[in-house]
Amino acid sequence: MPKPVDACLTCHGAGETVTESGAETCPDCFGEGNVLSRGTKLEWRLRAIERAYRDSGRETESDVLWLVHELRTSRDVLLRILARCQDAEETNGVARDVKYEANEALGLYDPTPS
Repeated sequence: MPKPVDACLTCHGAGETVTESGAETCPDCFGEGNVLSRGTKLEWRLRAIERAYRDSGRETESDVLWLVHELRTSRDVLLRILARCQDAEETNGVARDVKYEANEALGLYDPTPS
C-alpha cells in the first residue's frame, strides 16, 4: 500500500511507532497517520496536559490549567484579529503586517512571498 502524500514522517502513515515495549501511538500524528495542522497538534497536546493535571492533586495543577486556559484565550483573540485583518483593504499596510504576525503565531497558513 503506497504511503499518502501527506503521511506523517515519523510513522510513515501507519499511526504507530515501534518501541522496545511494542507498538505505540505515534507521538507526532497521534495515530492519525498524516501530518496534522499546528493548531490540531496544539489542541491535542493541551487536552493531554489537562487530563494529566486535572484532579491530580499536584501543587502545580492550578497554574498549569490556568496557562492552558490563557493559551487558548490568546489563540482565540489572535484568530479574531487575523479575521478582521483579512477583511481589511489590501492597501492597508498595518492590517497586512498584523495579519502576517498573527498568522505566524497561529501557524494557520503557509506564508506566501509578497
